[in-house]
Amino acid sequence: MKKIILMVFSLMVFISSCSKTGEEKTDTGENSDPQKLSSAGVKESGTEFDVRYEFPRKIFKIEKEDVNSDGNREIFVLSVLKDTSDKFSSYYNFDMVEVFSLDRAKEKYVKILTDTVDYSTEINFKNLSNSKDKLIFIKTNTGGNDPVNSEGMFVYQMKDSANIELMKYFEAGSPEVSDFGNQGNNVIVVKDQFLGVMPQVNAVSFVKEIYTLQDNKLVISNEKYPEVYDKKINEITEEYNSLKRKVETGMQALDMSYPLYREAAEIFVNYYYKGDTQGLRKFWEQEKESLKRNIPQDEFQDLNNFISKALPTVKNA
Repeated sequence: MKKIILMVFSLMVFISSCSKTGEEKTDTGENSDPQKLSSAGVKESGTEFDVRYEFPRKIFKIEKEDVNSDGNREIFVLSVLKDTSDKFSSYYNFDMVEVFSLDRAKEKYVKILTDTVDYSTEINFKNLSNSKDKLIFIKTNTGGNDPVNSEGMFVYQMKDSANIELMKYFEAGSPEVSDFGNQGNNVIVVKDQFLGVMPQVNAVSFVKEIYTLQDNKLVISNEKYPEVYDKKINEITEEYNSLKRKVETGMQALDMSYPLYREAAEIFVNYYYKGDTQGLRKFWEQEKESLKRNIPQDEFQDLNNFISKALPTVKNA
């Protein structure tokens, strides 16, 4: 489970800020002093700010964003520990985030968050569900060729100028922030895969959860986006019916893995996560006998088991 850690690692952080005027500047990279510190200097809101880490922690990037709409940009320092070759992989960029905000007197920057964010690739700031304030999204990648299983996300919310909290951690699911239903509101879309009796290469990818922001909480709101699931159901049903006609007329399916079973499973999961049990039941009752005739027994039994769990009143066929 993800937990927030106020860092005292073997890491030393040196922070200094004092009131100065002048143009904004940023300098990231290794320092040439004997202590081999990785350091950066920033000028923001008329205040000079420096952060330094004890080698081998290195700064990947510094971002500035006014996430709570108070007119002052917070400073986000993203860094990575690179003490040996095993500690760094090309598929991620940083493993720690620290956030600094102007104090109430607006005289100096103070640290308001330190958290480990292993395998992180990028940071974004976006509004959800028409909120004026932005949430903080840190994408992660543990490596591999399958985004659904390897890509995740940390979601933070800035409660006030001195408080940032972790709202949600997605370990996987390739979460994305987008106006998914074209309704003018950003949501978080999380995917999953259905394997059943299939190998990973044939897994069915689908939208498992759609999160909206309600009363400062992330809430699963799949039922608000039925058109997303309906579009997919219609597409796959058309493919399923076309393939079924070929199978029932003895035509050989070309370049198809797990024909009928895979299409039926994709229809199942989209009905289920849409929350449409009536549609799922109707499809199953309509296609059950055809599937029983046209697919191997283990595939049919797997679909039947899915239905038995999704619709508890359905008896085993």
